[in-house]
Amino acid sequence: MPPAIWSETYRVGHADMDHHHRKLVDDLAAIQQAVIGNGASPAILDLLDDWLDQFARHAQLEERLMERLSLPLAVEHRDAHVTEHVAFLHQAMEIRNAIAQGEDMAKALDSLGAQLIAFDMIRRDFELIGLLLHEGIAL
Repeated sequence: MPPAIWSETYRVGHADMDHHHRKLVDDLAAIQQAVIGNGASPAILDLLDDWLDQFARHAQLEERLMERLSLPLAVEHRDAHVTEHVAFLHQAMEIRNAIAQGEDMAKALDSLGAQLIAFDMIRRDFELIGLLLHEGIAL
């Protein structure tokens, strides 16, 4: 699978979220390229550690937005979205730790990129924006 590639179709209409999304995708692509090019493990770990920090900050931004949701469907979304953030971070940490132990994780990084784009950025974040707008919460 080719490295993660940003597409303007991923924009959700929230400037900060869109900026975070683009940076996450671009930086994950850089990590994937480093793994494909058999980059030095310490350099890959540094890139991945920075990426994990970025994702955690992104999740915090979204979770602050979700705190404002109050309708039952929105609260249900918030609970599932937060749970998925935690699961995604755990998965990414497992990949990071496997790379630290010398395992070839190119396929795992591909899967991580696909999950980031398909589930977090596209499905959940578009739903989040829709719920915020439905409740009249300014973006």
